[in-house]
Amino acid sequence: MKRIFRLSCAFYFLIGITSVMLGALLPVILPHYQRSYSDGGTLLFLQFIGFLAGVLISPALSAGVGRKRLLLIALTAITLAYAVMGTLPAWGLMVLMTVFVGFGSGIIESSIGAFTIEFAEEQKAVAMTKLDVYFGVGSMLLPALASLYIYLGVWNLSFYTVALSTFILLLFWMRMPADSSAHLHQDQVKTDQTETPAKPKYQSGQFKVLSIFVLFFFVYMGIELGMMNFLPSILIESIGISDSAASLSVTFFWGAITIGRLFVGRMAESMSYAPFLIGSTIASMLLIIALALFSSPIMMYVLIFGVGFCISGLFSIALVFANTLMPGMVERTTSTLIAAGGIGGSVLQYLIGWSMDHWSVRPTLWIFALFALVLLISIVLVQQLRTGNAAVRAGMESKY
Repeated sequence: MKRIFRLSCAFYFLIGITSVMLGALLPVILPHYQRSYSDGGTLLFLQFIGFLAGVLISPALSAGVGRKRLLLIALTAITLAYAVMGTLPAWGLMVLMTVFVGFGSGIIESSIGAFTIEFAEEQKAVAMTKLDVYFGVGSMLLPALASLYIYLGVWNLSFYTVALSTFILLLFWMRMPADSSAHLHQDQVKTDQTETPAKPKYQSGQFKVLSIFVLFFFVYMGIELGMMNFLPSILIESIGISDSAASLSVTFFWGAITIGRLFVGRMAESMSYAPFLIGSTIASMLLIIALALFSSPIMMYVLIFGVGFCISGLFSIALVFANTLMPGMVERTTSTLIAAGGIGGSVLQYLIGWSMDHWSVRPTLWIFALFALVLLISIVLVQQLRTGNAAVRAGMESKY
């Protein structure tokens, strides 16, 4: 199991890399193909459409071919796609390969996440946190490597480097024994067929809470992915730094997220979830506003680090908070909110790319600040509903 978990960490490290690859290289990809920021937003949008397709189809494919073969398919797709992208093919083929990368990444994230939850037993939260840290490390290191390649004038080697790394991971995974989760999967199918338990349903008041959290995750992923993929372009446009230096901003951003994730769990438990989320969203909004007001390179890098640190716990803690408010619905709630985040990440990145083309950098940063305000309002509304429901229950109990 230790060997499998180490490989699981390597898988998450890989999808951390794939999630930031395009953003780190966007400042050099777009001029090479003579494309606009809107085209860059479209490219990122299509990658996340591929990602969502991978997430949604993964359970069915896993049931048909098993997790081991499914992950081999995902690794093969990513390896071949990046190998082709390294040749800098025609724009249409570049777009198609981006979809394949997203598809493989979606399969990996959903499959490895489910696998870890099944086998981690009492240490599920700890195991998932470790995976997230490796995701952050991958997201942090790739921009630094891309920055070096850009500086050396060989930025297309970024694609070849990741293709080679993915191929090596594929070889390690091929040496694993047949899908060790197969027996558990078969047992679960038999249980479902014999017991046919009643499908849980949301209570009437829970739909309001769920709807608000759907909005929260939709907008949050717009912030995280939008900042991750457009930070280099924002810095180039606003303060005129070099492409290689701008690419390092993503390393700062993900370095802060990775560091933050080492502490946010304990912080949220000590403060309780709602105050933690409210404080994090307020701090994030203020730091993003400061990004729109300052033009000093050093200050902007400090603020980028601060934004990354403040948003580092929003996704995981909001997910835990949502499930505590809707007990007994963990699987449905989690999948719904992750899907909402994936859709929001793709749609809002398209909006950000359009804004960069038509309104330039400063208005785009104000859009990010508006997104953070929406997150704040969402948590406040959830807390009000929670308080109101508690008051109603207390009033009803006092009558008896």
